[in-house]
Amino acid sequence: MTASPVRVVILCVAVLVISASGGILIGKIFEPFESAPEIQAVSALAAPMTTPTVEPITRRETLMPESPFTYNEYPVETPERAKIVPETLPVYEAAPDEPSVEMPAWKRYAALSPPLEGRPLIAIVIDDVGLSHRRVEELIDLPALLTLAFLPYAPALQGKVELVRQSGNEVMLHLPMEPTDHHVDPGPNALLTSLSKEDLRARTIRNLDSFEGYVGVNNHMGSRFTADGEAMAVVMDIMAERGLLFLDSKTTSASTGYRLAIERGMPSVKRDIFFVHVIEEAAILKQLAEVEATAERAGVVIAIGHPHPATIRVLQKWLPEAKKKGFLFVPVSAVPALTFKG
Repeated sequence: MTASPVRVVILCVAVLVISASGGILIGKIFEPFESAPEIQAVSALAAPMTTPTVEPITRRETLMPESPFTYNEYPVETPERAKIVPETLPVYEAAPDEPSVEMPAWKRYAALSPPLEGRPLIAIVIDDVGLSHRRVEELIDLPALLTLAFLPYAPALQGKVELVRQSGNEVMLHLPMEPTDHHVDPGPNALLTSLSKEDLRARTIRNLDSFEGYVGVNNHMGSRFTADGEAMAVVMDIMAERGLLFLDSKTTSASTGYRLAIERGMPSVKRDIFFVHVIEEAAILKQLAEVEATAERAGVVIAIGHPHPATIRVLQKWLPEAKKKGFLFVPVSAVPALTFKG
């Protein structure tokens, strides 16, 4: 009996040793399974990354005409611009104690212009742009700096706009407005004199928000709307707030656009020549000869055309010849006639 307690103690110690050994063995057996998720995660991070296969983007040609408007409102006029001495664009520099202000859109998105050098300047604006991707590519391939004005309802606008800006050309928004002829459709969301001020503001904002990267606006049609000073004032207030410039397409001599822009301190200019009244190469060349003569006489000229195939063919030939004659092609934002109050 005296030996029984000793045996009990020995037996207990043996049980404890066997239990501890068994626990270690069991832990080793199950350890790989418990750490498997962590191992897998590390392995995934360590695995070489593979580049996903990217299919080349195939540009789909928009099955729409390059300019759907066989009718246009540009009147045939002889420009009488006063002699303008070309000058470099003013550079705005804030005073040390002046609070920083956001750069207006017409400066922020302006295309880089070459030094003006006192040479006769030509700003070529092609509006009604955006309905055809292929036509945009053809325009930016032309051998001179252009300003392209995009219709706000054209498809896939932002990509086309970025393509134009990356090519070094300038972008404007071609804002649809009511023409005098009520049988002519200026397009979706056009600004109409019949709209209330609230609807007019909403429609203007919708158009201006259709894409980004443009320096300003010129009117698409609008012989009735631009002549209505009260309606135009609503639109010009919104454009002034956004720091945009205004190019008056002058589809009517009664247009109030230029005057209202000047009153609001907006940089603004007026179109001099529309050079595709007749969509034939000989007629276009004749108008471009008038562009040259006006640039020589006045120092600067703004000429507007539409993106017809005939227009592009003529410009392809004419632009290099005009350069040889000493004409300098500039974006609208670099035209010295702009008012620089805004």
